Amino acid sequence: MLKISELNKTFGDFKVLHNINITAENGQIYGLVGSNGCGKTTLLKHIMNIYKQDSGNIYLDEMEVKEGSEIIRDFYYVQDNLFFPYQYSLKKLFEYENLMYKNMSLNKFDYLVNYFNIDKYKILNKMSKGQKKQAAFVLAIAAQPKVLLLDEIVDGLDAVIKRKFWEILIQEIMDNDMIVIISSHDLKELDNICDKVGIMHEGKILKEENLEKMKNEIKRVQFAVEGNFEKIVDNKFNIIKTVKIGSIYICTLTGDVDEFKSYLESKYKLLIFDKLSMNLEEIFITELGGVGYGKENNEI
Repeated sequence: MLKISELNKTFGDFKVLHNINITAENGQIYGLVGSNGCGKTTLLKHIMNIYKQDSGNIYLDEMEVKEGSEIIRDFYYVQDNLFFPYQYSLKKLFEYENLMYKNMSLNKFDYLVNYFNIDKYKILNKMSKGQKKQAAFVLAIAAQPKVLLLDEIVDGLDAVIKRKFWEILIQEIMDNDMIVIISSHDLKELDNICDKVGIMHEGKILKEENLEKMKNEIKRVQFAVEGNFEKIVDNKFNIIKTVKIGSIYICTLTGDVDEFKSYLESKYKLLIFDKLSMNLEEIFITELGGVGYGKENNEI
């Protein structure tokens, strides 16, 4: 288990991370999502000890991860903006990283090079963005880390390659009980593969929870009534927001949906009432909307 406790970081006068507390479990994918510039990449770099926190701690299986820790050799980080050594091919970089990472697997490297159809002798800096992402992913999996950090790993990849990525990653997690943290703006992709999610905004964790539990906690319904609908102020239903689109009202709430429907039927002639499924993107918008980010103009 990877645990981050009360992590704080300030650059100059700017507080980048505020009391960050997250827990990522073995054998699971943790999705780190948030608004632009909220500190996701900065947090990943703290986990890797690239940056040193002002206060707080990082633990792997109750062992503190800090500067000079031997345990950091069990971590692997794939950045969003990839930089490779000058004139290095993938094969040459593998040989170099084989000196750094104790569990580097030549068998996995060769298998993945063939699986992704990568020219391992081609100069990395002459590859396209998508090819570079694939090359970096191959090295990450070949390193067989205990903790794998992926920053926008599927950005710029086509649907076929994305599927290959997820198939390999999920199999590795099942086989090796890895801890995987993925930072991404592609919420639809994460919705399909994440077990747990942390939502960040302005350097803080707004919410951290099992994804399925998040979906069950926040509900969304659409309805239409005869006549004028008045905003509900009853705290019983804990209505997060209500949006009107044409004659249809879309309501996000954490209260009981059946009780909410009964309430509407007692006040209005109910013309339409449907329960809508929540996905990660909608949960993300709801949580950030709760702190005033991207507030809809048509909210009532």
